[in-house]
Amino acid sequence: MRHLVPAQIRLVFSSIRDETIAAEVLTRVDPPELELLVDDLAFDRLVVLLNLMEVDDEADLLARLPDDLRQRAMKAIHGEDKEIVEEILAWPEDCAGGIMQPIAFRLNADQSCRDAINALQDQHEELEMVFYIYVENDSKQLVGVTSLRNLLTHSPSTLLKEIMESEVITVSPTTDQEEVARVVSRYDLLAIPVVDENRRMLGIVTIDDVIDVIKEEAAEDMMLMAGVGDDLDAHAAGVLRSTRQRLPWLAVTMAGGIVMSEIFGHFQQNMAGAAVLAAFVPVMIGMGGNVGVQAATITVRNIATGRIDPSGFSALIFRELRVGMLIGLAFALILGGFAALRNHDLRIGLAIGVSGIVQLAVAAMVGTVVPLMMRRLGIDPAVATGPFVTTGIDMIGISLFFLTSGLVMQLPWIAI
Repeated sequence: MRHLVPAQIRLVFSSIRDETIAAEVLTRVDPPELELLVDDLAFDRLVVLLNLMEVDDEADLLARLPDDLRQRAMKAIHGEDKEIVEEILAWPEDCAGGIMQPIAFRLNADQSCRDAINALQDQHEELEMVFYIYVENDSKQLVGVTSLRNLLTHSPSTLLKEIMESEVITVSPTTDQEEVARVVSRYDLLAIPVVDENRRMLGIVTIDDVIDVIKEEAAEDMMLMAGVGDDLDAHAAGVLRSTRQRLPWLAVTMAGGIVMSEIFGHFQQNMAGAAVLAAFVPVMIGMGGNVGVQAATITVRNIATGRIDPSGFSALIFRELRVGMLIGLAFALILGGFAALRNHDLRIGLAIGVSGIVQLAVAAMVGTVVPLMMRRLGIDPAVATGPFVTTGIDMIGISLFFLTSGLVMQLPWIAI
């Protein structure tokens, strides 16, 4: 449906005769298409479709409805589903509590494999997905977990507490959804239990919801790195809103450009050979910016996947600094040699080479340090690869280029 025009979207949805399929479609369409379909949907049919959904999907859909329509729909929903939906909506939508499925297959530790199989056969219609059996004690605390495979490969009389894994990986309802996805990915889980401070299960987050989170976070990071906020869908926002989202980032870039022009003008007036060096400014800025963005992207990726912790920050910074220096050395030999031969002046080549090594090493270090600092401050590190930091690296780069080149040009070298 995301590839169709509004008239076609309405036509496709109106052709669905099976209400269960119609309910599934509503849970999967993107916000622009959902808004279009809900506007044309009779309220009574909307309530019917909501009642056919799994409770976590029902809560997610209700959260995306306009406030007045959501309140009317909540009043029309009755029974156990209403209580569960209200419980899910009570949590922020970007945390584990907001994406969990409250209904999970749980049994007492003193029950047997036979009891578990019988219970599964009785409850299979109300369970969305059964990947694991969660084992509780008499106080309803989560004490273990076991797989369906264990259930079927042991004697029917075997007690669950004898085959369960007692070290259960869990998250709290306030855990950020990105962290939930990171934990599920790290341990290759199909579902992860959500527990309160007393180890009582509130629900589970299943792999399908985790995949949705990964897609959302990847799209969000991509937009932040491009400096366009959440302006992902070309049809979801008007021209003025898109302009307001993009303009601040471009204003930062423009301000940086003005500062760089002032720096350039200052060195041009006060440094001999500035006119010759100016010809190499574009390539120096381009190389420095690219090295900085590469380092920032690698750092953001490591942060997102949980591969580094505070104790590993210094090692990562030192590693990228060395990478920047080696790239700068290769850069110095090639571009510095070209500059010396072109201008018949060894000082020019040496100035370009030395400033290239310094600039690329610093750019790599800045590209690594900034995302780490942002993480410490609670800011999304993906912003580090956006126009703000790119412009900052350019400003630092052009300053280092002229400062280093100026020092080298003052050396008493003889032209060749």
